[in-house]
Parts: sequence; structure tokens; C-alpha cells
Amino acid sequence: MDISSLSETNFNSTDWINTNFRNFEGKDKNIFISSFVSKLQLYVQQVNFAVEDTSQQLIGNLPRIIKDVKNLHSDVESLQQRMGQVRSEVQAVQEETGDCMESLEKLNRLQTKLQVVKESLQESDGWGNLISELEDSFERNDLMSVCEKLVSLQKSLVAQEKLAGHSERVSQVEDFKNRLEALASPSVVQAFSMSDLTNSQKYVKIFEGISRLPQLKQYYRAVQKTSLQQQWKETIELADNSNNFLLNFYEYLAENCQKQVKWCEQVFGESSKDQPFLILTEVLPVLQPSRDTQILQILKNSNEKLEILEKFANANKTFVNQLNSLLNNNAVPLSKDQTIALSESVFDYFQKFIQQYPRIEESHLFNQIEKVSFGQTNAGDSIHQLENSNKKIFDWQKEACQRCEVITGDLSLCKLIGILNGFLSKVLENYVKTQRQLNLSIHSEQNWTLLQNCMSLLQCLSDFQTRLTKFEKFLYEKMASLEEQITNYNSSQELTIFSICERSELKRLLTSIRDYQQKRTDPSAIGFFPSIYEALKASFIETHDISLTILLSPIEQQLRNIQPHDNANNPAGFDMPAFSFAPQECITQIGQYLLTLPQHLEPLLLSPSPLLKIGLEMCNIKYSQSIPCADVLLSLVVEQCCVMYQSQILQIKTLQAGAAKQLSVDIEYLGNVVEELGLSITLQLSQILNLLKASPENYLSSSAGCEPRLVTAVRQMRNIISTE
Repeated sequence: MDISSLSETNFNSTDWINTNFRNFEGKDKNIFISSFVSKLQLYVQQVNFAVEDTSQQLIGNLPRIIKDVKNLHSDVESLQQRMGQVRSEVQAVQEETGDCMESLEKLNRLQTKLQVVKESLQESDGWGNLISELEDSFERNDLMSVCEKLVSLQKSLVAQEKLAGHSERVSQVEDFKNRLEALASPSVVQAFSMSDLTNSQKYVKIFEGISRLPQLKQYYRAVQKTSLQQQWKETIELADNSNNFLLNFYEYLAENCQKQVKWCEQVFGESSKDQPFLILTEVLPVLQPSRDTQILQILKNSNEKLEILEKFANANKTFVNQLNSLLNNNAVPLSKDQTIALSESVFDYFQKFIQQYPRIEESHLFNQIEKVSFGQTNAGDSIHQLENSNKKIFDWQKEACQRCEVITGDLSLCKLIGILNGFLSKVLENYVKTQRQLNLSIHSEQNWTLLQNCMSLLQCLSDFQTRLTKFEKFLYEKMASLEEQITNYNSSQELTIFSICERSELKRLLTSIRDYQQKRTDPSAIGFFPSIYEALKASFIETHDISLTILLSPIEQQLRNIQPHDNANNPAGFDMPAFSFAPQECITQIGQYLLTLPQHLEPLLLSPSPLLKIGLEMCNIKYSQSIPCADVLLSLVVEQCCVMYQSQILQIKTLQAGAAKQLSVDIEYLGNVVEELGLSITLQLSQILNLLKASPENYLSSSAGCEPRLVTAVRQMRNIISTE
């Protein structure tokens, strides 16, 4: 039996008994229980003996423990009494010696003041000697000796701070510093001009000694600015009227800046690596002649203004990328304000060209569209020209967007969208001109050729709209990218063109971008070019109407020949049977024409191209049904034919009984023809047929369910007296 588990903290009697029981599995249970209980009783007895023994020992030791506690208590009381005595003695000593300590402190302060005065007097005695030695060093032009003496004077000046005439001595030391600076300045300029590392480091020590290191850095910046200004003039002269002068100068600046960062670190120390960048910030805005003046001269003498601006904008961008790389690689710690100032020094001169860019781009785009000839006398040639121009138009627009990104960093993107609206409106004018050509050709050219031209124009319009939709998606992506760049600008430490914009201007630009994005998500809005989409929709419908006019032109000519049947052959006014009437020739001509339409329409519309299908659906929602487009167009022709026939009928003033029968026969014939085409005449024409066939006696009852307007018109034609 394992009794070690009885002392465990998580002991469980049930588990322990079950575990021991499983160890005796297969044996007699009664034997196990009696044996297990006997062992437990034995262990309990042993525990009782051990507890009793321990209790006896504890009882025997209690008197000794009580005695020790009493002794400890008496010792504590004795210690408390002794501590009280010591406290009293210390308090008495403090009272006796307090006045003495205060006197000692006063004496110590007086001694310190006397010591300071003594040292000041000693320094004052040595001041004249130092002045004399300093003058000797100035006469010998010994800069290091002058510096050493000035350092000693500065220390002596601090020691004489409490003596009278201190301010005069301060002025005297500053005068000596000015003389030293004036004496050293020619050599300093020469050392900086020659990039003489040894002498430059020597002058740093001298100027540090006299606490004028900032003035030494000013000398360095002045030398560098003069050198860079001279380099700029030489670069312009060597450029010989080419457009590479700015790029060449920027390359020199980047290379020089990289060298100067290392040189400044060696001369001025790790914290002065920003000096070359501060020099660029100061020198670029004051270059003579200015960068913008040079560019303006080139623009005046060139017709390729956008290409020139792109070239100089790329030079700016390349230079800024080089500077960002130098800043990152050399871990130069420019503050946010210094970063903005450096960015402005690079881009600020170019701001006037960014403002001029939209006007130049607009002129360029409209010149492009003028070069494409749309003055074709033949409509088919004009449509072919339009088909060829679609790709060019959107290529030109993408090129304009790319130029906008390069030249303005997309800051003029919203203005460019306004320009593109005008440009696309100009393009759509050519579609309108072509539609006019088609309209004028309806009665002068073969109908089927014109119909083919209309379908081609619809397909061309659909191609234009599809390209416009893709172009809008491209613009939305540019908008999203621009928004991200502007949003990240405040947290970025890199040089960027956005630094030339005021914060309010960037906010306005962000607002414009978000307005455009809101339009994209608004189902009722039509993207960047709402007026263009409306004009396109009108062009789709107009072109489709021209197609219908072409197809209806022969029908319209025949309908003009419809005249009321006179009663010359029936002077007695006998009521002739219906079988004695035959359809008029003009109606049979219309019927034959309608029956030939499918064979002309199916080659064009049986399997229309995807673009033509889209164009047709823009014209009429019926084309989106799962029936052939040729059948839809045929149904529209039939519907319009019925409307025209109905209009022609309603123009008749008087209709005799024979004429009414003749007209009803004509309508029935047309209905049969239309039925052969799988269609039916309009409800209004069907009602007119019923009203024409109704007898005068039963006219009122037969007109039930017909439109009142038609009932009245036919009744007046037939001279039926109303019984109402």
C-alpha cells in the first residue's frame, strides 16, 4: 500500500482507494477489504503515537519559552530608557552649539568671497599681461597664438565677473574676436575654396575656441554659394541654347552635394552633414539668371512647349530623387520645416509653369483634333474616319494625363478633367456632323447603304463609349493614387512637389477628389463626363432614328399617295360586297416592301458585333431581349408604319361608305402582311379597322372599348350622326 500520496495537497480518498483496489484485481474482495482496513488502522495508531509524543515534548518546553519571553521584554524596556537618555543629551548639545555653528557658516561664506576676490584681483593683475601678449600675437599674424590668448582672456573674464568694469572687458574681448575673425577670413575662404581638409580642421578648432563656429559655417556656405552660382553661369554658357542645361546643373549639384556631406562630416563633425542641403535651399532660389527666365526664353522660341516642360519637370523629379537618396543613405537629420524649404527651393520656380500647363495642354489637344480631317462629303467616309480616330482620341487623352503627372505631379488633374470634357465635346461635334450627312443622304442614296452606315455609326459610338468608360476607370485609379500621396505627405520626410502647395490648397484638392469619388459610387451620377454621356445617349437615339427614317422612307412615300376612295364607279351609292374591293397599289407596295425587309436586315443584325449590340441597347431597351436584333428593328419599323398610316387616315375629312370599305380592306391587307412577319398591327390601327367596318346603326355599340378620340374622328369621317 502506497501511503505517500496521503500527504499530497490534492489528495482524493476515493481515487486513492480505487487505485489500490485495481492493484488487487483478480483476488478475493473480502480479503482485500479486511487487509486494507487492518493496514489503515495500524497507520492511524502509529500517527496517534507520534502526535501524543510531540504533545508531551511541547508541554515540557513551555516553561522555558515563557521565561525567555519575559527576559526579552525586560531588555526592550531597558533599551527604550537608554535611547530616551541619548535623545536628551543630543538635544542639549544642539542647544549649546547652535550659535557656534551659525558663526562658523558665516565665516565660511566670508572666506569663499575673499577667495573669489583674491582670484579676481590676481586675474586683473594678469589681464594687462594677456592683452600685451595678444597684441604681439596679432602683430605676428600667429592665429593659433591669438586663439590661445583669447581663450585665456575668456577664462580670466569669467573669473573677474564680480569686479567693476566687467562689461568693458566683455566688449574688449569681443573686439579681439572680431579682429581674429577678420585676420583669419581670407585664409578661411581660401581653405574652403580649395577644400583644404587640414587647414579647414585647424580653423574649426580656432573658431570653436572663441565660440564662433556658426560664423565659420556661414563662411563655408558663402563660399559654396559663390561656387555654385559660378557653375550655373558656366553650365548655361556651355549649353549653347540646348535644353539640357538644367539637367546638367542638377547632376553637378547632386555629385557635389554627396562630396560635401562627407567633407562637412570630417571638418565640422557628424551633426553638420545637413550643411550642403541647407546651401541648396539658399542658393537655388537666388540663381542668376533664374531658372524660370531661362525656360521662358526657350518656350517663346519653340512650338513644342509641352515636350519642353516635360523635360524640365523630369529634371526636377530626377534631382529630387537623388537628394532623397542622399538624405536616406547618409542619415541626414533634416527637420520637417527644412525638408519643406528644400523641396520649395527645387520646385517653387516651376509653379508658374504648373499654372500655365492647363492652358497649354488645352491648346495642344484642340490642335490635335483639328489636324484630323472630318470634312468628308460622303457619310461613309466620315464614319470610317471616326472609327479610325477613336483610338487616337483616347491615346491623346492618356498622353495628356501622363504629361499632367510628369509636369504637375497631378496637381492639375482636376483642371485637366475639365479640359477633357471640352475636348470630348468637340469630338462629338464630328459625330453630329456625320449624322447630318446621313440625314441629308436619305433621299439621295440607296437606302441599304445608308442603313449600313447607320449601323457602322452606332458601332463607332459604342466603341467611343466603351473607351470612355475604360478611360474613366483609369482616371479614378489616378485620383486614388493622388489622394494617397497627399494624405501621406504630412507624415513623410521625403522631398516632394506637394510642398509648393498651401495646406488650404491641398485640402481643396482632396475635397475635389472625394467629390469625384462620391459621384462614382452614386448610382444617379455619371462619372467625370456627365455632359458627354448625355450627348452620347442623344447621338445613339438620333442615329437609330435616322435608321428608322431610312427604313420608313419608302413607306412614307407610298402613304402620301393614299387618297379617299371616291364613288365615281358607284354613282347610285349601292353597297358593294367586300370581295369586290382590292387593296390599293400603294398599300400592296408597302406590304411587298415590308416582306422584303427581313432579307435586308438579317445580314446586318442577325449576329451583331458586341459593340453594335451595346449601341442598339442604348437606343432601345427592346434590343436587350433574347430575340434577334433584326426582329426588334423590324417590329419597330412595323410599329412606326402603323403610326404613320394611322396619322394619314386621321387626316381624311370625309369618307363615303365605299371608301370606308376600301380603307378597311387596305388595313386588313396590311394586317395580314404584318402577321406573316410574326407581328401585329398597333391597337389603335386595329380599333380604326373595327370602327370602319361597323355599320352606322350599330356604330355606338361597336365602338365600345375603343379610344374616344378615334371613335369621334372616324364617326365624323363617315358622317355618322351621334345618337348620344
